[in-house]
Amino acid sequence: MLFETFRRIREEAPNSVAFLIASGDRALPITWRQFTDDIDLVARLVTTLAPGSRIALLGENSYEWMVCHAAIIFSGSTVVPLDMDLSSDEIADRLKFVGAAALAYSSLYGEKAADVARKVPGLTVAAFGSIKTEQYLGKMRSAFRPSDSIWNSAPAVSADATSMIMFTSGTTSSPRGAELTVGGIEAFVDSAMRVLNVRPGSNSLMLLPLHHIFGLCTSYFMLCAGVSLGVCPDFRRIFDAVERFRASFLFLVPALAEILATKISQRGKSAVEALGFQIDWILTGGAPLPRRTYEHVSSLGVKMLSGYGLTETTSLYSLESPEGLPRIGSAGFVSKNPLVETSVSPEGELLIRGPSVMKGYFLEPEKTAAAIDADGWFHTGDIGRIDADGCVWITGRASRTIVLSSGKKVAPEELEALILAIPGVLEAVVTGGGEMREIKAEIYGSVPESFILRAVGQLNLELPVYKRIKRTVVRTEPFPRTASGKIRIS
Repeated sequence: MLFETFRRIREEAPNSVAFLIASGDRALPITWRQFTDDIDLVARLVTTLAPGSRIALLGENSYEWMVCHAAIIFSGSTVVPLDMDLSSDEIADRLKFVGAAALAYSSLYGEKAADVARKVPGLTVAAFGSIKTEQYLGKMRSAFRPSDSIWNSAPAVSADATSMIMFTSGTTSSPRGAELTVGGIEAFVDSAMRVLNVRPGSNSLMLLPLHHIFGLCTSYFMLCAGVSLGVCPDFRRIFDAVERFRASFLFLVPALAEILATKISQRGKSAVEALGFQIDWILTGGAPLPRRTYEHVSSLGVKMLSGYGLTETTSLYSLESPEGLPRIGSAGFVSKNPLVETSVSPEGELLIRGPSVMKGYFLEPEKTAAAIDADGWFHTGDIGRIDADGCVWITGRASRTIVLSSGKKVAPEELEALILAIPGVLEAVVTGGGEMREIKAEIYGSVPESFILRAVGQLNLELPVYKRIKRTVVRTEPFPRTASGKIRIS
């Protein structure tokens, strides 16, 4: 479906805009003809130079990054997206682990790529976004015959073949390489098409990191829906990018939604007043949506939606629709794709089965067997329920559940939500450590420590005795976060 959709748009609307690139005070368009021509060229280079291999991809969000990703999977090879913040040693270890034959990198990361090449014998490295690369590609354009275009043949990849090895961005465990398929991307695109009312010809942003599954899958969805993607490699410029590209809707992590709402609030009482146009909706994923952020964004006249998913489920497992009444606190509705099944185990764990689920963890059969049972159900590790309408409600993370010395169990997420409702509290992590398994809260806020301690003491009076917070630590700095915006729990 993905390959065929790209080919259809190429044939039916070659001059429609796929991407918008900032240039000075203008937004330069890249048409679907140019986009698919560039995919074709790079795919044929991959087929010629490194057929059927694993190719790592390193770089900031860019048009070229997206071309490389599509070209690699459409050529039948496997792409390994890499976090730009990884050290050269970490990158080298991952490339050795997956047996990568090549590393395609943004010219901005040339020094890091050169260091990686020294650490990985036999690795081929190639830059994109440089003058030298453009000169080389120009020569290749004249060398290839138009009749050999990939768009003239059947797709080189099957929907269930491993097309990506994407390392998870877990908060507590070492990253694992999830083997994902084109079929998984297609399942997400199909589900999003059924739920989200985007208009062909509208604009959005390619803002979330493409080396994370949420940013990648939402970008493919928007392209397949005929949406023009404004390229924004720096999330710190989110307001400027939304304004420049006149984004009708956005996919963000909650932290970015809060940043955007704050910047809008500094310029007007609503998004329309601050920007001069309406943002239809913002859908957040990658982390729980705090009620504070929901209310802030909603107060600006922008509809706030939620979604939930994991790397292993090829992005969002559930989506909230812009239509109908809001389900505040939910994670949206289960996938509308008929091939994707969802369930809840007797222990209350959310399960998913179907093309969205990874094939497994690369070279880790024991961890794969622990995550995917004999009937094909992937165990998400999240505790929750699915109501009669198919709406997903997440109450906690199984691996984070605190078991007290009394045998009682406490979901730290429940207490974190209560703490985050305290005015001035920005971040909170609840854990249960020590020999007595006491509940500890670590809090970062914009108000004095004495205020936070009094507020937690008042909260304790309203809680059952076994749920009371025994120790409170007030941080002077925000928590470290993963590249996808999740708080990293040590």
